[in-house]
Amino acid sequence: MRLRTSLLIAGTFVVGIGVGVVAPVIRGAVADQPAGANTYEQLGLFENIFQRVKADYVMPEPSKKLVYDAMNGMLAGLDPHSGYMNKRQYADMQAETSGQFGGLGLEVSQADGFIKVISPIDDTPAYKAGIKPGDMIVAINGKPTIGYTLNKAVDAMRGPPGSAITLTIKRAGIDKPIIDKLTRATIHVQAVKDKLYGRVGYMRLASFSENANRDIRRAVAKLKSESHGKVDAYVLDLRNNPGGLLNQGIAVADDFLNSGEIVSTHGRHSSDDEVWYAHAGDIAHGKPIVILINSGTASAAEIVSAALQQNRRAVVMGTRSFGKGSVQTIFTIPGHGALRLTTALYYTPSGKSLQDYGVQPDIEVHESKNSKNHFPKIREADMPNAFHNPSGMKTPILPPKLVLPPMAKSIAPRPPASWPKLVPGKPATDYQLQMALKLASAMAQEGTGQAAH
Repeated sequence: MRLRTSLLIAGTFVVGIGVGVVAPVIRGAVADQPAGANTYEQLGLFENIFQRVKADYVMPEPSKKLVYDAMNGMLAGLDPHSGYMNKRQYADMQAETSGQFGGLGLEVSQADGFIKVISPIDDTPAYKAGIKPGDMIVAINGKPTIGYTLNKAVDAMRGPPGSAITLTIKRAGIDKPIIDKLTRATIHVQAVKDKLYGRVGYMRLASFSENANRDIRRAVAKLKSESHGKVDAYVLDLRNNPGGLLNQGIAVADDFLNSGEIVSTHGRHSSDDEVWYAHAGDIAHGKPIVILINSGTASAAEIVSAALQQNRRAVVMGTRSFGKGSVQTIFTIPGHGALRLTTALYYTPSGKSLQDYGVQPDIEVHESKNSKNHFPKIREADMPNAFHNPSGMKTPILPPKLVLPPMAKSIAPRPPASWPKLVPGKPATDYQLQMALKLASAMAQEGTGQAAH
């Protein structure tokens, strides 16, 4: 059985769900072989090292563990997103894409020997505790995490719902460690949250789980019903959305397009290349759309942002996205688990790869007042063995850029000194959101947001 899926940012975990495995990387032995060494000789070298470890390592190690670590070392040496999942990890991944799993709701990665936070998931224990993107988890239940593999760290943070856990956090700009006491819970990911701001419909899409497209369509219908059909514009919030299923990303982009290319994938074999186009049926009926993105916007969320931006259907506001432009295919291994292997790269309608570069906003708007104490941004380029952007082809002609209302030029890239400190759950303190609502409303009032001719 083979499933094609665009996973969450691979090389990361959502605590309580195994999405990727990062094991020690085995390097050097094969590269140091003399010219002409064949595969069998190299496998013989592996067998030699394996037997030496079994015979002379200071502590006895199970053969199963050695082979498991070796497999993950090989895969981790390819790129941040390839890896082997054992039975439990594969089951956890399947549970995550269904939108329900157990844990803290905290997406983490490993970088420079530390466990770093990519993003908390909305309304989870991690989110409610105030954990931020860029935070470093330096201890779990008082035990330092320095040198922990990602797998070990996630196992330490897992546990039954209702059980307690203490995380020690190091945050940029704050000298004293932050100690957070959390209670594990069953995580129910609400794919879409919606709210009406005057005549602007707001939708926050947290991830591209298997019901993302259905829930976006329901949210649009709900907003129309609540406003008695008087929604003039929309804001689609994809900030800190780590991606998810490829087919859901394509479907959500298609929801707001009547025509045009959405995304294409190109792999090692040209026979595997694919391209997806939009179908008629824009559920927003051409109303202006503003998309919010940031450095935590990744994978399928970047596909949607780029597709709507480059087809001139939406204005993108915020900061540059994560830059995860690779496709992973899941190959099940009966009786064992599954192999997650990078098999292709995404290309936007412009013909450029998302890899490493991500999506650049049309209007740059930052969350904080200054850059001195903001959280360090973690992007694809910072991940071990990340691909470089391979694009070199000529860019095809795209539709003319959207005409924006004059007020767009007055939007400052950072909040003014008088702006209140951002408080999660309080929209009035969210500068990026308030600017997006302001722009969407102005686009609706002035009839802008259509392509210039």
